[in-house]
This record gives sequence, structure tokens and C-alpha cells, in this order.
Amino acid sequence: MGRILLDTVSETILNFVFFILKFVSWGIQWVAALAVFLVVMAAAGYYVYVKTLDGGEPVQVPNIVGLPVQEAMTRLAERGLEMGRQQQVPHETTPEYHIISQRPASGRVVRTGRKVYPTVSMGPDFLTAPSLVKRSLKAAQAELANSRFKIGSVSRIPHTSPRNTVIAQDPPPGHSIAIQGSVHLLVSEGDTQYNDYMPDLLGKSVRDIERILAPYHVTLIPEVVRELVNAREDVVLEQDPLPTTMIFEGQIVTYKVKPSGRITLPDTRLTGAVRHVMNYSWYDRDVRIEQIDQLGNRTVIGSYPPALDEKSKAARVSGSTLAIPVTYIGACTVEIYVNGNRIAAYQLTDGNAPRNITPSI
Repeated sequence: MGRILLDTVSETILNFVFFILKFVSWGIQWVAALAVFLVVMAAAGYYVYVKTLDGGEPVQVPNIVGLPVQEAMTRLAERGLEMGRQQQVPHETTPEYHIISQRPASGRVVRTGRKVYPTVSMGPDFLTAPSLVKRSLKAAQAELANSRFKIGSVSRIPHTSPRNTVIAQDPPPGHSIAIQGSVHLLVSEGDTQYNDYMPDLLGKSVRDIERILAPYHVTLIPEVVRELVNAREDVVLEQDPLPTTMIFEGQIVTYKVKPSGRITLPDTRLTGAVRHVMNYSWYDRDVRIEQIDQLGNRTVIGSYPPALDEKSKAARVSGSTLAIPVTYIGACTVEIYVNGNRIAAYQLTDGNAPRNITPSI
């Protein structure tokens, strides 16, 4: 009996000793794991400090939006900052080589030595000047009247080319020209000089002015005005050139008129506006707008290349509207392309509201 009791006590003591040894082993493992964890966290914290926080004094990013690039660089240097890589995009209102937006934004606190990345304006969209040389003055004027360019001055000199032939233009063919920029023409007068003085058209009926100006061989372009409530209808309200101004054959003469609708005005230059709602964000897409006149001539009247600046991302979102001003004679079609694919088309006729013809194309 005593022997059995002794064996039981010995076994209990051995089990207790093994438990103590296991407990100590587990404790050592947990302490080692905790030590490794603390070492890793300390190393990570030190890395963040060295790589992110260390390197300069905290400064506030200045506002460089609207500044010329050189002045913006100076403003950043005064704060111990650098100008990063520039992104250049066209912009209708911000002058060329001026800052449109910046990243990080003004007011942010960063460390000296940090780069600020600007979006820089390339100025307004530019198109290519059409080739009008060797064309007749009438054809050149018709093309410009149906384009996104303005008809500039028309000068004449004696020349061996046939009379009323364009012999030079400014800007030259193929050169860049801003939308709504003027194209000035130099025209052959032939072997003899022909000029006269502009008659007074004010108050005269539009039925009569073609007859009055017939001997002068000029081109009449009416400009319709409807907002003058008390103005007389179907008479000349203003004219350009003014009376007694020297004029030449083939010159454009414009006049303002409030039409009654009872008579047809010749070659009326009409204006309209197309409003197209985009169904997706398009800041990263190439959008092009083309106008086709009633003779089939095609002109690019709007271009929006991809732009990744914050302003473009905020503006060119799903549900935003493309507002497209249009100037035309008689009728025209406006087509909208995204990444080279036509997505919409609108037809404008005789000053009426645009008609969406997308399903039929």
C-alpha cells in the first residue's frame, strides 16, 4: 500500500515539473515574438521618419495658379520648393505659359525640397489656316464665312493674276491660327485700279440696297438683330463700311437689319448654339467637334484633348454639357466625335433650334 502511494506522489511531482517547464518554454517564445514585433515596428517607424518626415522644414505651399511659369518657379523657390514636371493643355481664358492648376494645392503643409506639379496653359485651341491663295475672292470669303475664322482686311494691288484672285494671305496657309482669328487677304486688282466711296444705306429698304450697290460689285452680308424692340423692320440699321469710306470691288459690306419675315435676306449669316449632354466622364478622352456647311465643306470648330488636371476632372464629368456656338449661312450640321468615333449630330437650318439627327446617322 505504501509503495503504491509513493509511486502516485512521484508521478504527480513529475507532471508538475513538466508543466512548469512547458510554461517557461511558452513564456520564452512569447517574449521572443514580442521582441521581434517591437523591433519591426521600431524599424518601420524609423523608416517613415527618415524617408517621409526628415529632409526639411515644414512650409506652406504657395498659390501659383494664374502666375507665369517663371514667376511661379521663383515663388516656389522662396519657400524652398521645386517645380515638378509641367503638364501643358489648351485653355480658352488662361494666357499661354500661365499656371492653370497645381498639385499639391495651395495651403498644404509639406517639407522643403518637395516638388509642386503645375498644369500650364498652351493658350486657346489653335487650328490650321486654310489655303486661299489662287482662289477667287468670292470663294475665299465664302469659306471664311462658314469657318471658325473671321474675315480680316482685304487689300488690293495691281498684279498679273486675274482680277479678284487672292495672291497672299496672313497668316499663311498651314500656319496656326486661333479660333475666331482673322485671316487677312491680299487680292489682285488686275492691270487697273478700281475704287469708289461707300454710299449711305442707313434707313434704306433691304429690297433696294442690292440695286444701289450693284455698280460697286461688293458682297452683301446681313446681320440679323431681333432684340431692338422699337427698331424699324426690313431697313438698314447700321452699315460697315461707313458712308464715304473708300471701297473696292469684291469687298464685304455688312449691315444690321431687323427682319419682318416677309422678305428673304441674301446670304444671311446666322448664329445658333448646340448643347450636348455627355453621358460619361470625358476628361481622359479626345473630343472633337466638326461643322459641315451646306456645300459639304468640313471645319473643326472645337477640340478638347485629354486633360488630367484637377479642374478638367471636375468639369468633364458625366452629365456635363458641351455648349457649342455656331455661325453659318443657310444650314449646317454639327458632329461630335469621341476618340475618333462620331457619337452625335445636330442640324441647324434658317436660324431654327438645332435638331438632333443622331439616330439617322
